[in-house]
Formats: sequence, structure tokens, C-alpha cells
Amino acid sequence: MNIILIGPRGVGKSKISRSLSKATGLPAVSTDSIVVYETGGIPIPTFVEKKGWKEFRDLEYSILLKLSNAEGIILDCGGGIIFDLDQNGNEILSERKLNILRKMGRIILLEKDFDELVSKVEGDQTRPNLSKTKEYADILKRRLPHYMEAAHFKVDTTDLRKEEISEKIQHWLRIKK
Repeated sequence: MNIILIGPRGVGKSKISRSLSKATGLPAVSTDSIVVYETGGIPIPTFVEKKGWKEFRDLEYSILLKLSNAEGIILDCGGGIIFDLDQNGNEILSERKLNILRKMGRIILLEKDFDELVSKVEGDQTRPNLSKTKEYADILKRRLPHYMEAAHFKVDTTDLRKEEISEKIQHWLRIKK
């Protein structure tokens, strides 16, 4: 079984995946790290700036295809993994990626206080700009229902330590090292 962590950027998926890995002995795999590897070391913001969001979303899909037969991993997904772009460039739920994720394992949504997420992410130069015209808060409001729909289980991480979050996930999955 695979553990798949989804949620908005800045919620702590990478930290939680490492904590879960330590607790369970399962390896943590980051889709964003694989993207950087697949692009020859190009940082994601640079890749998106040069190639665009559509090509980035297609690359995420190809990575999920490669991982689709993995067994016994913790998959730390980029914040937009469950999204694609329509022919007009608008963000939509990605059925193709969601179908792969659902077949791969249990999808866990990590949530956090809305205002805390927005203040953490806005202005962070290490992350690609989601939109030139929309504020992160607007994008987050539009994405939240899709995250909820995609998840098998939800964990509110607000005011919890990563070890407490890891324990909640393990309890729900009924696993212990």
C-alpha cells in the first residue's frame, strides 16, 4: 500500500512525508524532486517560467505514470498535482492524474488554517508564481473543494507537530513500524 499526501502548497507535505517515513520505514518520494531530476536539475519556478504550466502539469502526469506500479512508498505530491489546464489555460481537476493516485493508494489531504497558509506562501520566491493576476488566496479557495473530493482521509495540521500528524495518519491506516 502507498500513502499519498496531497494538499495546498505550504501545508507541510514534505515534512510530514519524512516524519511518516521515519516512523514506518517506508521511503518518501517527492513528485517535485522527481520533476527537478527529470528536467536535468532545473528548479520548478524556472521550468514553469520557460515552459509554462501546461507542460509542467503534463510532466507531473508522466511521473505519476512511472510511479503507478510502486508499492510501499509515501508519495509527497506537489500542491497542484490533482490539477490540469483546459484548452483555454484555466485550471481544472485532473481526472487522469487523480485516477492514477486513487489506484496507487490512500490519498490523505493535509489541511491548515487558511490565513496561515496564505501568509506562508505569498511572496515565497522559492515557489513558482501560480498566476500573474490572481492572489494565492483566490486560487486556494477554488482548489479546496477539489482537494476535499480527492481525499480518502483529511488531517488538519494546524497547531500540530509533525509527529502528531504522522501518528494520526498511521492510526487511520492501522499501521505501525
